[in-house]
Amino acid sequence: MRSKGNHESESLHSDIEQGTCVLLLTPSIHAETDETCHDLLTLPDSRGENVLWVAYTRSPDACVRDWLSRTDEQPRNARIVTVGETTRSASTAAGGDGGPSNDIVEPLSNPGDLTGLGIKLSEILQEWGDNGNETVACFDSLTALLQYADLQTVYKFLHVLTGRFNTADVTAHFHLDPNACDQQTISTLTSLFDTVVELEDGERVVRSR
Repeated sequence: MRSKGNHESESLHSDIEQGTCVLLLTPSIHAETDETCHDLLTLPDSRGENVLWVAYTRSPDACVRDWLSRTDEQPRNARIVTVGETTRSASTAAGGDGGPSNDIVEPLSNPGDLTGLGIKLSEILQEWGDNGNETVACFDSLTALLQYADLQTVYKFLHVLTGRFNTADVTAHFHLDPNACDQQTISTLTSLFDTVVELEDGERVVRSR
């Protein structure tokens, strides 16, 4: 299936089923990438959702500021797993400035520790398992992860992680910049996903197998 959609006129939720793992194959720095990411994270009633970020390239502050700049309501539950350098801002306290509270930030100092990352994500999903809310997740980004692990290792990790997300009915998207990867890497990782979102002529295109 191939469908086009512009964020100003229609939401991606009409094209993507709950529990789907999506590859967001778009440039890291692009307004449409940011809008698509937020669209995939935001349900019609954001107060009834669990939101999970895996942040290799963004601080917890940036995740929360971006959310609050587009959505008036805070999610029911939120967790930000910060990896590597992004952990430096994890000490931001909750308050009127909109910064994240320490209890929603899960730091992981070693960006190549995929076993530790997998365990941490499984623990969060288990914690949320019985709360009755829909869970959405953003992995930002596979482009950064590939700087710390080889393609085969990343493929195996994603194979297990997407399986966990599918079992837990998590709607998740994974960022990958096509301009920063060779074609073999793109083809290998794309094969893990049933749904891929790309940009063509400024519009996002959803392809599903």
